[in-house]
Amino acid sequence: MAVIFILLAVAALLCDMRKDIIPNRLVFSGMGIGAVFRIILDIMSEALWDIPVMVLEIVVLFICLWPVFAMGGLGAGDCKLLLMAGVFLPAKQAIFVIVSTFFIAAAESILLILIYRIKREKRKVTAIHFAPAFLLAVLCYQFEGIILKG
Repeated sequence: MAVIFILLAVAALLCDMRKDIIPNRLVFSGMGIGAVFRIILDIMSEALWDIPVMVLEIVVLFICLWPVFAMGGLGAGDCKLLLMAGVFLPAKQAIFVIVSTFFIAAAESILLILIYRIKREKRKVTAIHFAPAFLLAVLCYQFEGIILKG
């Protein structure tokens, strides 16, 4: 499941960098795949209560992300990409990935501003690609689990 999640994040990165958009087909397919995997795992581990919890997690994440989208802080594809993390991961892990994504994106913005100032360019950073920060956050989450277990 982790490999599929990483591959979807890589696909989102490639689409975001090439076309400045994260396609709905990619994100909604990813959400469907994540939901199927989580439901199968819940059934196999006899944790059927986790299925409605997953739905509740997604609704809460949507409610939390909606104001950020409405204020123009995130694009619709970025919000859906973060919701995909909520489908693939339990709440605690999804929150880790989402918060990490925002911190990484903030660091990316600061770095771009510094680079423009060093080069003495008059450009302003008005938007950044969010998918690279998301991929890095997903990789940090996945490798953190490997490092702590190993």
